[in-house]
Amino acid sequence: MLRNVSMRAGFGATGAIYFALGIVSARVAFLGARKKEAGIPGALRFLLAQPYGDLLLGAVVAGLAAIAVVHLYEAAGKKRKGLFRLGLAINGIGYLTLAWAAARLLFGVETGGGSLRKTGVTWLLAESWGAAVLTLAGLVVAGGGIWEAWQGIRGGLPLRKDLLPRRLVRILAGIARFGLVARGIVLCALGYYICRAAFEGDPSRVQSMGGALRTFSHATFGPALMGTIAFGLAAYGVYLWSLMLLKRRV
Repeated sequence: MLRNVSMRAGFGATGAIYFALGIVSARVAFLGARKKEAGIPGALRFLLAQPYGDLLLGAVVAGLAAIAVVHLYEAAGKKRKGLFRLGLAINGIGYLTLAWAAARLLFGVETGGGSLRKTGVTWLLAESWGAAVLTLAGLVVAGGGIWEAWQGIRGGLPLRKDLLPRRLVRILAGIARFGLVARGIVLCALGYYICRAAFEGDPSRVQSMGGALRTFSHATFGPALMGTIAFGLAAYGVYLWSLMLLKRRV
């Protein structure tokens, strides 16, 4: 019961962040709001700026912390197999990092998150085994992206379709599939940059979510591509809310 509540709270919190991330990234792509940060920090600030933003961000922190604990607990257990446990551990650390960033902003003690990320990668690459671990982490992230994109292409989402009108279910399924493909693309990009940092021994190659989105803006039809992926990330947020409300088991 506690695990179910924690997972649903985590879906709701992460969905809020992705929905906000999609909005601020689309604003950068289409409106030229270059002073607005198209990344997780910008999404968290967007949430805080809303009416009752402190309560909203506090709920996000609680939900992220809850799902992080569940993932880390299951990663430490022996019920799952090796690579799956590694994926759970990476997810747990990611959720915990998000919760920490949101809590710092909420309590007004925010510092730059990018330097902390690169400091950790720098420390890892200084170890003899660090590049191999970083490469494995990059492959896991990219593999997760491929899996999510494939889920979006294939369909068959784990939602209770008997709770809503059939037409609304079709609309939600379309939004969810678009969101899964978009997030899969971003995860593949993040995994690529992690592997590149490992191969080149250069921590600066590691990108944040916002950094990965900015790289899309430099491609052919960059603003349109970045904007499309931004809307996809917002759609992924809607998908997570759908999981929170309609998933049979979590």
